[in-house]
Amino acid sequence: MEPTTDQPSAETPLAPPLVGAPLRVLFAGGGTGGHLSPALAVAQTLQAQHPDAAILFVGTADRIEAQKVPAAGFAFRTISVHGLAGKWSAGGIAKRLRGVLELASGLPLWQALGIVWGFKPDVVVGTGGYVCGPVLFAAWLAGVPALLVEQNEEIGHTSRLASRFVKLAAVISEASGAFFRARGLRTEVVGNPVRPAVLATTREAGITALGLEPDRLTLAVVGGSLGSGAINDALAGALAGLAGERWFCDGWQVVHVTGPQRGGGLPPETVRHLGVTYTAVPFLDNIHDLLAASDVVVTRAGGTFLAEIAARGVPMIIIPWAGAADDHQTRNARPFADAGAAAVITDADLTADTLGAALHAILPDPGRRAAMAAACRALGRPDAARQIVGFVEALARARR
Repeated sequence: MEPTTDQPSAETPLAPPLVGAPLRVLFAGGGTGGHLSPALAVAQTLQAQHPDAAILFVGTADRIEAQKVPAAGFAFRTISVHGLAGKWSAGGIAKRLRGVLELASGLPLWQALGIVWGFKPDVVVGTGGYVCGPVLFAAWLAGVPALLVEQNEEIGHTSRLASRFVKLAAVISEASGAFFRARGLRTEVVGNPVRPAVLATTREAGITALGLEPDRLTLAVVGGSLGSGAINDALAGALAGLAGERWFCDGWQVVHVTGPQRGGGLPPETVRHLGVTYTAVPFLDNIHDLLAASDVVVTRAGGTFLAEIAARGVPMIIIPWAGAADDHQTRNARPFADAGAAAVITDADLTADTLGAALHAILPDPGRRAAMAAACRALGRPDAARQIVGFVEALARARR
């Protein structure tokens, strides 16, 4: 399966070049991979087009961005801000109280203003998560143009508030853009930005990087950046049902991303007893290699990961997480189900039997897999990151 490419046509008009000093862009977004990956995708595309650009990320010290951003080679600063959402438990209430006190003190805003004044960006890009709010507000106060990248069909709370402080919103569909248009904000439908590595990695390179067998088809099971106990349990039972199927044992291999705190997957003795080809890892930094190697993916419905799968054109079994805010994962999954690119199992219906039935319906049927792959690829927007870089350039050009 070769990566999708999308080159501009000869008729595509070229924007005038930026003049003056190198471009300076500040990115804000994180807390989860769903908010961070789009920012990295745009930053990497920007860096490829403007090698002399100065790029700075703002995040929090205790979330995923604190490790991932420096590892990607970008400068990183932190502010002290925590979300107001959470479980109604002692720990959840404590986190909410901390977030309220931080916001009431004005500390996140003053920290964000200090970073904006010090870095002097031409443009600020927000990709969601609670860190995004103070930074976009600070950019507005400082007179720096900003744009918002929204990854989900259901607009997040921070994005709703931050939309007051930006010049433009880049969204994944006409439906998701309705909120911003109703408020008079310029809105562009571009899809979800995808990291260049997702598009560039070949199937052969992905198989080699992961040490997989090139003559087998690959089933990838990914329960999100933190993993999913419910998916892990259902997969164990589903594989037990598939173990007696010769077509599966001889022709497929399973890569199971269990989650960093969800255990090590199936015990080796169970794998030997079932006779399946199975590899479990707690987390994959090189998820692009897995997508390149995959023939079917079982996944949650985070907007960013669905966009990456769509860019590769891989059939899916989607299990939207019922705990997602405003049930936005169900909305994210719907276009793929409607197009025939994915089978959807609700969290409430997820069992070893329902997952096994979905796998039995898709895995042994090459015709259905091919049709699902084509439908999935048709929903992909591989040019989204480049379009957003174009918006960044336009905002910077107008400011200069």
